[in-house]
Amino acid sequence: MGRRQPKNKFNDQPLRKGVKRRHRRSPDLHPLRWVGLRAQNLVEFALIFPVLMLLMFGIIDLGRIFHVLIAISNAAREGVRFGVIYGMDRSESPYLYKESLIDAVAIQEAGNLNLQLTADQVTPSCPSSCEAGLPLRVVVTDTVTPIMTIVFKTDLTFVRHMEMMIP
Repeated sequence: MGRRQPKNKFNDQPLRKGVKRRHRRSPDLHPLRWVGLRAQNLVEFALIFPVLMLLMFGIIDLGRIFHVLIAISNAAREGVRFGVIYGMDRSESPYLYKESLIDAVAIQEAGNLNLQLTADQVTPSCPSSCEAGLPLRVVVTDTVTPIMTIVFKTDLTFVRHMEMMIP
């Protein structure tokens, strides 16, 4: 019986002469070591996953909040702009503003940004009286229910108002 030839690691052919065989096996090739590493990775993932989800849903909520703020700001701005130019009945003194027209313009502007408002959420007013040189104010409110009810226990209500001088 002859001496057994060392085998190549990648295929079952004998090693060529002059090529030394590796005597030590790498520790990461041991099956039990591999299972231990997989278990460690799973535990680390289980620990970090809730934090990543909290961060991700927080970013989504923040984006939704900024979207609502921008939409109601634009709605208030467009409502007051329309109200000052076209929404005043200038036949009487003090002027009378046309609330239904101002509401409709603000609601349409919010709808352009995929935000559904009602006439109850849009409030035009003149702080003292509606005369030339005094401001017309439009207040728009909206409520957001956040995804992250763990952090925010209640709905968030946002209010934006814009004023413009009546010419």
